Amino acid sequence: EEQLRLFITTIASMYGGHPFHNFEHASHVTMSVMKLLTRIVAPTDLEELDDMANPVTQAADTGNEKDDRQFVAATLHDHTYGITSDPLTQFACGFAALTHDVDHPGVPNAQLVKENTMMAQLYDSKSVAEQNSMVLSWEIFMCDEFNELRSCICSTATELDRFRQLVVNAVMATDIVDKELKELRNNRWDKAFNEEETIETHSMHIESTNRKATIVIEHLIQAS
Repeated sequence: EEQLRLFITTIASMYGGHPFHNFEHASHVTMSVMKLLTRIVAPTDLEELDDMANPVTQAADTGNEKDDRQFVAATLHDHTYGITSDPLTQFACGFAALTHDVDHPGVPNAQLVKENTMMAQLYDSKSVAEQNSMVLSWEIFMCDEFNELRSCICSTATELDRFRQLVVNAVMATDIVDKELKELRNNRWDKAFNEEETIETHSMHIESTNRKATIVIEHLIQAS
């Protein structure tokens, strides 16, 4: 808890006093993201699904309460693409929201590119402010003083890699002006939600679910 407080304090200190891209804005986005996450039905909220008029619980009615609840939990997990069942994903959303404008210069990316600033040169004039925020925030997160915090969030190297990818996707989604990124997001949406139903292997199902979860997270943070 102490390291988490220190991390948030450090992140807050890296926001400038700009009229919009400031820590108050980041705080509002974070609260909005977490609120929207709570609006997704989670398997832990099974007590709210006890009404057997619910189609899901009707389908689950085997006569065995434990089996019924496990069936509903699995159904809701798939329905929400695993987001509400995965604390790592939820924390990544909050992390990305809080850090998405760290060290923001207060002007649009187009202006940074037009002026050919050092920041624009460093990030090849692509999502300049977003990449800068992501890189700086991650450097802080990886500092030795936050070792215990990282181990609480990610218990393995694999989880750390997945956490980073989730944060990168969410932060980059806040660049809503870049036309190439918008096209990539639209293509991912089409591939995820408009593809014809086929017989999926287990690995194909996981890939499809992860793709849909990524898209939902991107839209969630954009809405916030």
